[in-house]
Amino acid sequence: MNKALAAEDFSRRANDIILLIELQRGKLGLHEAINLVVERFVEDENHPELKRLGEVMALARRQAVIQDMLDDDREALHHGGLNHEELTERGHHYEMLRHQACSYNHLLRGLIESCGHNFSRDDLMDWLASASSGRDEWARGEITGAASEVALHAALQGLPELRSVRYGTVEEDLKGYDFVGEWQGALLTIDAKTGYYPPLSEIKHGHRHLEISVPREATKDLQINHRGLARVRGEVRQVLRNDARVELHASHHFFQPAIA
Repeated sequence: MNKALAAEDFSRRANDIILLIELQRGKLGLHEAINLVVERFVEDENHPELKRLGEVMALARRQAVIQDMLDDDREALHHGGLNHEELTERGHHYEMLRHQACSYNHLLRGLIESCGHNFSRDDLMDWLASASSGRDEWARGEITGAASEVALHAALQGLPELRSVRYGTVEEDLKGYDFVGEWQGALLTIDAKTGYYPPLSEIKHGHRHLEISVPREATKDLQINHRGLARVRGEVRQVLRNDARVELHASHHFFQPAIA
């Protein structure tokens, strides 16, 4: 049986990982240093929460680079003047990178949701920035996005009118569905947004889809803020209440969830 961990255990492990990367990258190169982190702090680690921390930190540098590659691919696909063959090749590359980035988001989100009470947002920022070789902006964006999904999940769990709410699979997430559930007996999908935007409701692929903005104050130091959750729940209820007053003339396609 795994023992309960304290904040000091996470801080100690994060510092051990950062130290190992710094000590070995000059001798072995960054790639091999990260492989050593995976071997020592992921593959040889039995505690699931420390293993998850090891994975998040070991993959940080790769994910920061992937984000740059995604930005380059997106620019080329929209403005690169590529021919059909080049568009096809670049498009396949872009989708492969999106899948890896989405998988990392799910991993980081799981760490925050299960272990976020053991460290602060600033702690996690420092650990990911160090592990990614100083990619502060990337680390901030990843944490903000993952924390907003954790907060929205908590908010949705407090809405009894929604049924069977769950996180979307990676494949569903790639379609824009952070959450999948039921409302009034029909499929409902929801996408979490960061920043300040009015809630959006639309028919997407034949079912109701919401985009809900999650203010940063909904989480404080990665802990759920109940005032922020009440605001998010109010917005979800308001947009669904408005939908219930409108007769929808949408096609009725049978939804088949993606298989991971």
